[in-house]
Amino acid sequence: MKFSRLKLYFLFFFLISFLNCKTVYSASFTFPSTLTTNTSDFVLLSETGTTPSVSGFSTDVLITIVATAGYVKITTVTGLEQINGYCGYTADNSSSEPDNCTDDNRSEIGFEGTQAEVNTALATLSFKGDGSTSNVSITASATPTGAAYNSSNGHYYRAISSTDIDWDDARAAAKSEAQKFNGLTGYLVTITSEQENDFIADKISVSAWTGGSDSETERVWKWMDGPEAGQTYTCQKFGVGGTGGTISGSVCTEQSYLNWNFGEPNEYVEGENYMHVYGSGVRKGEWNDYVIDNTNVDAYIIEYGGMGGTATVSGEATITITSTEASDNTFDVFDDKQLVGIVEGQSESSKRFIYNSTNSVLERMEWYRTTKKNDSIKFKDLGLSIDITNKDTYPYAKLLDVYLLKGDIKKEQKLSEENIEKFINDLPLSKYLKNEFGLIPRKWKIWSSGYIKKGKIKLKTGKENQAFDTNALVIGMDKIIKKNTLFGIAIRIEDQDTDVGPLGTTIRSDANSITVYSSWYKTRSTFIDSLIGYGYINNDLKRVEQADTSNILTGNRDIKQYFTSIKFNKIINKNNFTSLLFGRGDIGLSKFDSFTESGNIQALYFEEQNLISRSISLGTLLKYKKKINKGHLLPYARIEFFENFSPNSKVKASYVSDPSTKYNYTIKENYSNSIKFEVGFDLNLIDSWYLSTSIRRLIKNNKDFENEFAIKASRPF
Repeated sequence: MKFSRLKLYFLFFFLISFLNCKTVYSASFTFPSTLTTNTSDFVLLSETGTTPSVSGFSTDVLITIVATAGYVKITTVTGLEQINGYCGYTADNSSSEPDNCTDDNRSEIGFEGTQAEVNTALATLSFKGDGSTSNVSITASATPTGAAYNSSNGHYYRAISSTDIDWDDARAAAKSEAQKFNGLTGYLVTITSEQENDFIADKISVSAWTGGSDSETERVWKWMDGPEAGQTYTCQKFGVGGTGGTISGSVCTEQSYLNWNFGEPNEYVEGENYMHVYGSGVRKGEWNDYVIDNTNVDAYIIEYGGMGGTATVSGEATITITSTEASDNTFDVFDDKQLVGIVEGQSESSKRFIYNSTNSVLERMEWYRTTKKNDSIKFKDLGLSIDITNKDTYPYAKLLDVYLLKGDIKKEQKLSEENIEKFINDLPLSKYLKNEFGLIPRKWKIWSSGYIKKGKIKLKTGKENQAFDTNALVIGMDKIIKKNTLFGIAIRIEDQDTDVGPLGTTIRSDANSITVYSSWYKTRSTFIDSLIGYGYINNDLKRVEQADTSNILTGNRDIKQYFTSIKFNKIINKNNFTSLLFGRGDIGLSKFDSFTESGNIQALYFEEQNLISRSISLGTLLKYKKKINKGHLLPYARIEFFENFSPNSKVKASYVSDPSTKYNYTIKENYSNSIKFEVGFDLNLIDSWYLSTSIRRLIKNNKDFENEFAIKASRPF
């Protein structure tokens, strides 16, 4: 078989080239190429069936991993070393393992170790999406230790410490054979982008020389070496500071990215022709001009790449991850149970405050009706209360005797209600109270109640359970405006703590309300209670992210409330038993202000929200009155049936970092009716305190239920 002359020439050339080439050692990176999965939580890259690993390294290996979006981490760091500029570390540290690389909120990590050690770590490499994009690229690089790899441009960087080194000495050293890295010749760094500048700033802690100078033409700054050698990047017209313009008739091309410190370069002293980067303080990463031998510069930065040649040992790989929760629009922040819990917790606490504000007033009117005929239980006037049946125990007894017995009128006539009232009003203490507290006219009755409640909401629908503590104080006053009509006003001050689920999500509420109420009866046994009120709630919110419990988001939200209630009552008294039959209708509106969470990239913005509650109920109360020393003990039981007519409420939210993508959640009233059981007892002390305790369970027809234990103390004045 004959070969053509051309083929012989080609074969000869190939053999000569092969015999004269140097041995090239190569490294490789085993890495999955694609992954399609739900990344709302961290996913091991090894789940693809390919475990990330490197090979071909006989020395320690530097691994860097960068994600275009979302978060990356490793969970095993045994034997690894901390690397300056990665995972928050400010210096190399061979004696400390890089625990920060296990954090859940990093888009870039880097670490160093033997090939075996880094492969152990790479087996635990995981990714989590942030919902911002469906396609994410993760680039991993492996290089011998000694230089940092920038995956954005494929270049390597090395910061060399050298006390008081001159710029020209740094330039020569950067290009020397001694400073070659991985087969590549270096040069003083040229900085052409914000990403590159930030990358460099992370790697230095002292001022360092760069490859920029205007030594050839004053005020025309050029990169002196590297692939950008001779390229101008800053021009100054005249004087000091400022950029732009024409220099001596020639056009100077401005670089798109500049990061000079304010007013720089300024030729502060003659010969400030050499650029450095600040390595610390508020000016870290900013540029400045110095003279060639400025002693404030103690380092220089070498860049490798873009000058031809191939690294003898290196490896790089990229995986493309398709996040199904984002790509098919199925990703929803409300998949987080803690987020749903705090949203619904706010809804429940706002409805609970309306219920509490309404009930405290209705209970006042209920108490008034069920105890009015008990002569041993009475209101005290704002003036001075005097018991004429035991007048010798009071300081004004003698005055009363004189007043009642003077003249010819019989004592019985003087004991009339009109005369007693006139006497009390004429007392010095009564006049003082009237003068000092004239805002409250006589005949008004003042009352107050204090509440302590503890409760739990058990949900059967897969949502987070809730536990709440409530402390409240109610102060009210009322008066009889007609023989059959009670009119009053009450103010409620309440703080409520709600714990949502087991992870630490909480709602801390400070609430206030004012309620105007009335009670009217046609007969002594049939009456109507009604009220209208306004409330205001301030919620301090803390949300723990379900997927990453180290992520804590906080916020503050205000709620305005409007509510009304009407109650029809039929009371029956027989011996020591009192029974009350009632029907009730309630309407409430809660208007949630918009608010923004703070904490990290997972923070959300919530739009305004309206929550309407509507219900009717039928129930009965049974009390038994037992006389005790200084008062009465009244055990009671209550049962009440509720029909719920509340509409659903829409919640709208978006990431603060991505306001264009909206997420919606509906707070569903997923029950139509419920039943409440309550047992407890009242303790009425004559002319003193009214104490009450109760246990309540509300069972909804969707099998959710609430338990509540309450203690109340009140007193009329």
